[in-house]
Amino acid sequence: MLTEGEVRALTVLHGEQTVSEFATQLDRSLSYTSELVDRLEATGLVETRRQGKTKQIRPSDAKALELLADITQEYSHIDWPELLSGATLRVLYYLETPRVVMELARRANIHRSTVHRALDPLQHRGIIYETDEDAYVLNEGFEQLSTLARELVHHDHRQTVEQHTDTYTILWESLDEFLVQTADEITAEDFLSTGPERFQTYDLPLLARDRRYYFHSETMNDLSPAMLCCHMLVIDSGARTQSYCLLLLSHVDVDRDELRDQATKYGVDDLVEDLLTYLDTSGEERASRLPEWEEFQELAADYGVSA
Repeated sequence: MLTEGEVRALTVLHGEQTVSEFATQLDRSLSYTSELVDRLEATGLVETRRQGKTKQIRPSDAKALELLADITQEYSHIDWPELLSGATLRVLYYLETPRVVMELARRANIHRSTVHRALDPLQHRGIIYETDEDAYVLNEGFEQLSTLARELVHHDHRQTVEQHTDTYTILWESLDEFLVQTADEITAEDFLSTGPERFQTYDLPLLARDRRYYFHSETMNDLSPAMLCCHMLVIDSGARTQSYCLLLLSHVDVDRDELRDQATKYGVDDLVEDLLTYLDTSGEERASRLPEWEEFQELAADYGVSA
């Protein structure tokens, strides 16, 4: 996420100016400002061009900058750069709904003490409040802060994908990970193939068609069957996809605790519970999009799966 210096630079950058003029406006050295501009340009939040021997800088058309300008202009008495950096943006990302400290820490992948340090100044300024259930909520008028944090993350993910393809759709994202659909092959290290193509890993050859799916993570180097099942349901929750997930769950030893955790993470927990109930009852308890048990047995036999 952005540093305090980067947020401060974005809040004062209006229109186009030279890097030297920008350094004067920030009251920082030219070398510091040049490095700052390079970092912001790498994020796609500013654009630069050469005009003779001088370098011009201007804001990009990123939606995040519009949101940042709106909040800083409406509440100009607040030192936003001091607040909106590092861990605070990570916490705000997950405050689109009321959450307790423990959940914020788990989702943002930071220590609870760090969450408290991020929340305290926000609460002191009346930006958030604590409910009787110990959950923290953004006050009226500040809801766009969570949208801003999410837009910054979305912009960062787009920048990452666009290094490899021009045509894509981000299907799901969190702070540090995202699931993307594209027609192009991506071989970069942090992009893990997922979706129908990944089923071949488990001797379940599915028709992948002309679309490819990738899970981007800088910390993982493999996908579990539980993650693959959830990815499939994010990609498409239709009857055919749910049948394929049933094949996977029948064919591979899947840790159910992990599966439920992943389902919550990806927002497909209801669908996963329907699949598990269906398998546990041999189809006697069947959600509307799931096949009759005899139909599923025929499908499983076609793929050599014992159902």
